[in-house]
Amino acid sequence: MSIPVIFIHRADEGHLGLCMQQAMASNPKSRVILIGTRENRKHIPDGAEHHLIDDYSQSAKGFASFYRHLSPNNFAYNLFCFQRWFILRDFMKVNELQKILYLDSDVLLYCDISKPDYERLALEFSWTTVCNLPTLDRYCAYLTAHFRETSLLHKLLDYCRSIGNAPLSDMVTCIHFRNYYLRIASTYGVFGDSFFDHNLSCPLAPPCDQIELLEGKKKIYWKYGALHGKLTEKDGFLKVNSLHFQGATKHYIPFFLPSNLPSHDALHYFNYATCQWLLANSKD
Repeated sequence: MSIPVIFIHRADEGHLGLCMQQAMASNPKSRVILIGTRENRKHIPDGAEHHLIDDYSQSAKGFASFYRHLSPNNFAYNLFCFQRWFILRDFMKVNELQKILYLDSDVLLYCDISKPDYERLALEFSWTTVCNLPTLDRYCAYLTAHFRETSLLHKLLDYCRSIGNAPLSDMVTCIHFRNYYLRIASTYGVFGDSFFDHNLSCPLAPPCDQIELLEGKKKIYWKYGALHGKLTEKDGFLKVNSLHFQGATKHYIPFFLPSNLPSHDALHYFNYATCQWLLANSKD
């Protein structure tokens, strides 16, 4: 059964529309929804939905009253990263949605997200997560308690220190909530012979079999009509379920849309220096 794919984004940026377009292409039976602003309405593809952040912000504004800024990131940016979960929760309640896929505006999706196994992604990646409403309700209550109650905030800061003095962000609280409240084992984004991308510029997590890198980014192959990463320690490939073009890699997004992928099934790889899909060597 298809589930809605939801983006929440405030900025007026063209890559948003491209990522929505790809979500529609990979999940044609799903509603694809942007909770955004009047300014970015123009980026939504035909057939997608647009709703206003302001119409679902009451709980988010309440959270702002006791938010504590403990990050080197911009105050407004970091606050909104937390507020979006309240906006998403309230949107799901109003629209009677029980389960959705949330994507950041710089994620390209390539798989059918309706597989039940993907529910194990719940809040593991804040940029690519399958959420059901009861879990999201619990997470919002968790955020409220941990910012409002000093003793819980101190425990959260202790956790930040234990993982290398990480700044307090919603990425950290997602993992903390998942590990200590949901108690779900980490997938690291890997499901069988496929993976959801953590960050194009990072390798897979250390417990996982690694794939090739190219110029500090995952080396992405085109093989048999789909994108893959090639394993380094054994023969084989991992199929790409999603790619996360975080930060400076956003300008690569257009080259990974279906219209710009190789037109035949011969093995290709993407060359970041030239922004071209090139035929791979026989040894690849």
